[in-house]
Amino acid sequence: MAITKSKKEQLIDAYIEQLTKSRAIVFSDYRGTSVQKIQKLRGQMRDYDTSIMVVKNTLIKIALERADMPIPEEHLTGPTAVVFLPDDTAAAAKALFEAAREVDSFSVKGAILEGQVLDADAAKELRNLPSRADVLGQLLGALQAPASELVRTLEAPASELYRTLQAPLRELALTIQSYADKGAQASA
Repeated sequence: MAITKSKKEQLIDAYIEQLTKSRAIVFSDYRGTSVQKIQKLRGQMRDYDTSIMVVKNTLIKIALERADMPIPEEHLTGPTAVVFLPDDTAAAAKALFEAAREVDSFSVKGAILEGQVLDADAAKELRNLPSRADVLGQLLGALQAPASELVRTLEAPASELYRTLQAPLRELALTIQSYADKGAQASA
Protein backbone atom coordinates (compact mmCIF):
# COMPACT_ATOMS: atom_id res chain seq x y z
CA MET A 1 0.00 0.00 0.00
CA ALA A 2 1.39 3.40 -1.00
CA ILE A 3 1.88 6.17 1.52
CA THR A 4 -0.03 9.37 0.82
CA LYS A 5 1.85 12.60 0.22
CA SER A 6 0.54 14.11 3.47
CA LYS A 7 1.66 11.03 5.45
CA LYS A 8 5.12 11.31 3.87
CA GLU A 9 5.32 14.97 4.94
CA GLN A 10 4.27 14.01 8.48
CA LEU A 11 7.03 11.38 8.60
CA ILE A 12 9.62 13.82 7.25
CA ASP A 13 8.57 16.40 9.87
CA ALA A 14 8.84 13.75 12.62
CA TYR A 15 12.32 12.79 11.37
CA ILE A 16 13.41 16.45 11.26
CA GLU A 17 12.17 16.99 14.80
CA GLN A 18 14.24 14.04 16.04
CA LEU A 19 17.28 15.10 13.98
CA THR A 20 17.28 18.60 15.46
CA LYS A 21 17.05 17.26 19.03
CA SER A 22 19.89 14.76 18.58
CA ARG A 23 23.65 15.13 18.87
CA ALA A 24 24.21 11.80 17.15
CA ILE A 25 22.23 9.56 14.86
CA VAL A 26 23.01 5.85 14.53
CA PHE A 27 21.91 3.97 11.41
CA SER A 28 21.26 0.28 11.84
CA ASP A 29 20.09 -2.72 9.89
CA TYR A 30 17.28 -4.46 11.70
CA ARG A 31 16.66 -7.15 9.06
CA GLY A 32 15.48 -10.31 10.82
CA THR A 33 14.69 -8.53 14.08
CA SER A 34 11.21 -9.24 15.39
CA VAL A 35 8.80 -6.44 16.23
CA GLN A 36 8.90 -7.57 19.87
CA LYS A 37 12.69 -7.19 20.03
CA ILE A 38 12.55 -3.73 18.43
CA GLN A 39 9.84 -2.74 20.94
CA LYS A 40 11.93 -4.07 23.83
CA LEU A 41 14.96 -2.13 22.56
CA ARG A 42 12.84 1.02 22.28
CA GLY A 43 11.65 0.54 25.85
CA GLN A 44 15.19 0.14 27.16
CA MET A 45 16.30 3.29 25.37
CA ARG A 46 13.48 5.52 26.68
CA ASP A 47 15.37 5.91 29.97
CA TYR A 48 18.10 7.69 27.99
CA ASP A 49 15.70 10.01 26.13
CA THR A 50 16.59 8.07 23.00
CA SER A 51 14.17 7.11 20.28
CA ILE A 52 14.39 4.42 17.63
CA MET A 53 12.47 4.78 14.40
CA VAL A 54 12.18 2.38 11.50
CA VAL A 55 12.51 4.78 8.58
CA LYS A 56 11.97 4.91 4.86
CA ASN A 57 15.38 5.64 3.36
CA THR A 58 14.08 8.12 0.78
CA LEU A 59 12.20 10.09 3.44
CA ILE A 60 15.08 10.20 5.93
CA LYS A 61 17.32 11.49 3.10
CA ILE A 62 14.86 14.33 2.52
CA ALA A 63 14.74 15.05 6.26
CA LEU A 64 18.55 15.07 6.50
CA GLU A 65 18.75 17.45 3.56
CA ARG A 66 16.14 19.79 5.05
CA ALA A 67 17.96 19.71 8.40
CA ASP A 68 21.23 20.67 6.62
CA MET A 69 22.91 17.44 7.65
CA PRO A 70 25.13 15.15 5.58
CA ILE A 71 23.41 12.31 3.76
CA PRO A 72 25.33 9.06 4.29
CA GLU A 73 24.15 7.19 1.19
CA GLU A 74 26.16 4.09 2.18
CA HIS A 75 24.18 3.79 5.44
CA LEU A 76 20.78 4.24 3.79
CA THR A 77 20.41 0.96 1.94
CA GLY A 78 18.13 -1.89 2.88
CA PRO A 79 15.94 -1.88 5.98
CA THR A 80 17.04 0.97 8.22
CA ALA A 81 16.27 1.83 11.82
CA VAL A 82 17.60 5.15 13.06
CA VAL A 83 18.53 5.70 16.70
CA PHE A 84 18.41 9.35 17.74
CA LEU A 85 20.87 9.98 20.59
CA PRO A 86 20.36 13.03 22.85
CA ASP A 87 22.78 15.36 24.64
CA ASP A 88 24.38 12.62 26.74
CA THR A 89 25.43 10.70 23.64
CA ALA A 90 27.93 8.46 25.43
CA ALA A 91 25.53 7.15 28.07
CA ALA A 92 22.82 6.54 25.48
CA ALA A 93 25.30 4.86 23.08
CA LYS A 94 26.59 2.58 25.85
CA ALA A 95 23.03 1.58 26.69
CA LEU A 96 22.18 1.06 23.01
CA PHE A 97 25.14 -1.19 22.27
CA GLU A 98 24.62 -3.11 25.51
CA ALA A 99 20.95 -3.70 24.71
CA ALA A 100 21.68 -4.47 21.04
CA ARG A 101 24.00 -7.33 22.06
CA GLU A 102 20.88 -9.28 22.98
CA VAL A 103 19.53 -8.78 19.43
CA ASP A 104 21.81 -10.63 17.01
CA SER A 105 20.08 -9.32 13.91
CA PHE A 106 20.46 -5.65 14.91
CA SER A 107 23.67 -4.34 13.35
CA VAL A 108 25.12 -0.84 13.13
CA LYS A 109 25.73 0.57 9.65
CA GLY A 110 27.21 3.90 10.74
CA ALA A 111 26.37 7.20 12.37
CA ILE A 112 26.40 10.96 12.18
CA LEU A 113 28.01 12.73 15.14
CA GLU A 114 27.66 16.51 15.13
CA GLY A 115 27.70 16.70 11.34
CA GLN A 116 30.43 14.09 10.74
CA VAL A 117 29.57 10.81 9.03
CA LEU A 118 31.05 7.78 10.82
CA ASP A 119 31.48 4.25 9.53
CA ALA A 120 30.27 1.25 11.56
CA ASP A 121 33.51 0.87 13.55
CA ALA A 122 33.67 4.55 14.43
CA ALA A 123 29.96 4.52 15.35
CA LYS A 124 30.61 1.69 17.80
CA GLU A 125 33.29 3.85 19.46
CA LEU A 126 30.57 6.28 20.58
CA ARG A 127 30.09 4.02 23.59
CA ASN A 128 33.68 4.80 24.70
CA LEU A 129 33.12 8.54 24.92
CA PRO A 130 33.00 9.91 28.47
CA SER A 131 29.47 10.52 29.66
CA ARG A 132 28.17 14.00 30.37
CA ALA A 133 28.47 13.35 34.12
CA ASP A 134 32.10 12.24 33.70
CA VAL A 135 32.96 15.35 31.69
CA LEU A 136 31.26 17.62 34.21
CA GLY A 137 33.12 15.89 37.05
CA GLN A 138 36.45 16.34 35.27
CA LEU A 139 35.63 19.99 34.59
CA LEU A 140 34.66 20.57 38.20
CA GLY A 141 37.90 18.94 39.36
CA ALA A 142 39.90 21.10 36.98
CA LEU A 143 38.14 24.22 38.22
CA GLN A 144 38.55 23.29 41.88
CA ALA A 145 42.25 22.43 41.67
CA PRO A 146 43.50 26.04 41.32
CA ALA A 147 41.12 27.21 44.06
CA SER A 148 42.29 24.47 46.43
CA GLU A 149 45.92 25.32 45.70
CA LEU A 150 45.22 29.00 46.35
CA VAL A 151 43.62 28.18 49.71
CA ARG A 152 46.62 26.04 50.69
CA THR A 153 49.01 28.81 49.62
CA LEU A 154 47.11 31.42 51.59
CA GLU A 155 46.86 29.18 54.65
CA ALA A 156 50.56 28.27 54.68
CA PRO A 157 51.89 31.52 56.22
CA ALA A 158 49.18 31.51 58.89
CA SER A 159 49.87 27.88 59.75
CA GLU A 160 53.60 28.54 59.87
CA LEU A 161 53.08 31.58 62.12
CA TYR A 162 50.85 29.52 64.43
CA ARG A 163 53.45 26.74 64.68
CA THR A 164 56.21 29.34 65.29
CA LEU A 165 54.25 30.95 68.12
CA GLN A 166 53.17 27.63 69.58
CA ALA A 167 56.70 26.20 69.90
CA PRO A 168 57.95 28.57 72.68
CA LEU A 169 54.62 28.29 74.50
CA ARG A 170 54.85 24.52 74.38
CA GLU A 171 58.41 24.70 75.72
CA LEU A 172 57.31 27.07 78.50
CA ALA A 173 54.41 24.74 79.42
CA LEU A 174 56.77 21.74 79.55
CA THR A 175 59.25 23.66 81.70
CA ILE A 176 56.53 24.74 84.15
CA GLN A 177 55.17 21.19 84.24
CA SER A 178 58.68 19.88 84.94
CA TYR A 179 59.16 22.30 87.89
CA ALA A 180 55.72 21.44 89.19
CA ASP A 181 56.55 17.71 89.06
CA LYS A 182 59.87 18.32 90.89
CA GLY A 183 58.09 20.39 93.55
CA ALA A 184 55.49 17.65 94.04
CA GLN A 185 58.22 15.01 94.42
CA ALA A 186 60.16 17.15 96.94
CA SER A 187 57.14 17.69 99.16
CA ALA A 188 56.21 14.04 99.10
